[in-house]
Amino acid sequence: MNFSKERFANFAKYDLAINKVFYRNLALFTTIGAVGIAVLGFMGRYTMWKSVTFSDGGIDSDPFSYSGYNSLFGTAGYVVGFLGIMLYIFAGCSFHNLRNKQGRITELTLPATNLEKFVWHTGLMLGGGFILCILSLLLADGVNALLTLAVYGSEGGVASLAAAVGDIFSLHINIHGIYSATLSGGDSHTEGELIWGARLVKSISFCLVFVAIAETIVYLFGNAVKYKYNIILTYVAMQVLGFIIVILFFVGVAIYADRIDAITEVENGGEILLHNMTVGFYIIGSLALILAAFLGWKSYRLYTQAQITTPLNK
Repeated sequence: MNFSKERFANFAKYDLAINKVFYRNLALFTTIGAVGIAVLGFMGRYTMWKSVTFSDGGIDSDPFSYSGYNSLFGTAGYVVGFLGIMLYIFAGCSFHNLRNKQGRITELTLPATNLEKFVWHTGLMLGGGFILCILSLLLADGVNALLTLAVYGSEGGVASLAAAVGDIFSLHINIHGIYSATLSGGDSHTEGELIWGARLVKSISFCLVFVAIAETIVYLFGNAVKYKYNIILTYVAMQVLGFIIVILFFVGVAIYADRIDAITEVENGGEILLHNMTVGFYIIGSLALILAAFLGWKSYRLYTQAQITTPLNK
């Protein structure tokens, strides 16, 4: 299909001009939300720090003995959750121009190909939304650093909120410390188990990343199917599907546990179980990637078949 950079640029300019308020409000909500979580997290840590370091009317000799004032794991978890939700919303708003009949008429009659319009919408909402989330995280990190320096100074150090978010995605575990503490007096089974434990962490990270991508594309697909109330409907469908998957997962675990040779498992130091779990997470992540590719292609097909009125979109 012919793809004209000039037509693409003209369509982009038109869309940004017509929907500038919508895009601006979405961007402001994302940024303010991330910064707000960082500020609330700081206030919570400050309150805890104050209650610990101030006692009997006087401050302890070492106010930095309580390291919780600089612990960002909890705040990072809330930031990840919020930005994840925003990515779902971005994906669910990709075809917001089609939410009413007049918008569909305008969208379908604009001088640009379906591919050009689809690339713009998905590129702006998915790619642009992801970049906006990163920038919001960095801004929140900067605000947290400024608050930490203003209240505690530089003596106790300043932890990075962005680094804490990265630790969550990488399932940060001090493997080196475990090796140093255990292998000094451990055996070959312990060493093998730790090796597979490290591989398991990588496989879980792989799985989480691609499952998150697949979930985001599901919301894109939901928007291609239904133009109004699609985010709520997709969320409900995802919860029902997730409930079914969890049940099947536990049934599978129960069957596996019933069939596994416990004696062989103990003799191998748990390596068989860790190996199977590692392979399983890689398989799940790969299937999620395939699903994301399929739903992305299907979303494009549905977009090209958009009509002014359909039974689902009147």
